[in-house]
Amino acid sequence: MEIIAVLLLAGIFIIAEQAVFRKNVLKNVTYTARFSVNEAMEGDEIEIVEEIENNKWLPVPWVKTELSTSRWLEFSGSSAARASDARFVPSVFSLKPHQKCTRTRHIKALKRGMFRLESVSIVGSDLLGTVSVSRAISVDEQIRILPAPYDTDETYMSDRELYGEITARRFICEDPFMISGAREYTGREPMNKIHWSSTARCARLMVFNDECTTDNRAAVLMNMQRAPGGDPRPVINGDLETYIKAAAYIFDVLCERHMETDFYANGSHGGGIIAKGGTEKEDYMRLLRVLSDIECRCDNDFERFVSNFDFSDRTDIFIITSYIDERMLCFAAMHRRLGRNVVFYCNDDSADDPRILHIGRVGRYYYMND
Repeated sequence: MEIIAVLLLAGIFIIAEQAVFRKNVLKNVTYTARFSVNEAMEGDEIEIVEEIENNKWLPVPWVKTELSTSRWLEFSGSSAARASDARFVPSVFSLKPHQKCTRTRHIKALKRGMFRLESVSIVGSDLLGTVSVSRAISVDEQIRILPAPYDTDETYMSDRELYGEITARRFICEDPFMISGAREYTGREPMNKIHWSSTARCARLMVFNDECTTDNRAAVLMNMQRAPGGDPRPVINGDLETYIKAAAYIFDVLCERHMETDFYANGSHGGGIIAKGGTEKEDYMRLLRVLSDIECRCDNDFERFVSNFDFSDRTDIFIITSYIDERMLCFAAMHRRLGRNVVFYCNDDSADDPRILHIGRVGRYYYMND
């Protein structure tokens, strides 16, 4: 009789325990997840901070969370499962009454774009593991991953490709940092302009001769069209990521040289992409944000697209494309005749023309030969 009584009491306890936990195990349990930063570069290591809190008197012996995010966010030390473009990251917690638990996960951004923490699935259990209660929680968190430029020790842009500062025939003010030699003193120059070594050699007063200069302005054109002849198909995804890295590299170099840069692409949006840049670091970051949002689509024929813009105030034009045809060569030749530098980036091995000079090993860089 004693054994039966013990078994009966144990059965009553189990049934009561299951009823209590089935109703209350996830009650007043809150979960949040957030990125440590709102913006990062491709390849950077960032953090996801998970917080789960039990706001009731009943302990939660076992609770499992499964966070859903993009497969392009790689979790270190995690056995995350993948399903197409999604990644599911599990975590297991044990919570005492009125206890908060915080867990920090280190992740690596593998690709540019906008990524979200979309939802989390929470499963709670009782002391004996016989009860399983689950619910889904929406997590409204996102992070922008900016494209990283090419990581190469090869000099992509030589002095022949970028003018930097060009001599102007007429300008209002001379540039005191661009000295082309010495000339004779006319009586109108201040004393700090006297070139003393030339004065000693020539036995008469000589002054520094300053050039008139103007700053360079660049335009970066990205062709989303896969092939010439009005082919509406966009470039393949792999090539697009290569072009975006090339554009990011160009922006990086131009930013270092304080060159004003504009970006044009015949894809991603109804009329194409037009992004105006400046010479400051924030202008460079704004252009990278535009690159991070580019989708693999083509909306306009490249020749018709570029014909809508006036490049008369540009001194350098960069064209990132999957092919180089006769129309592009005519476009480049016209701007070369007008004194603008035209540089092609192309990954097409068939782009073999005597008017094009190959100047790079990583990918394909071409510029129009004189």
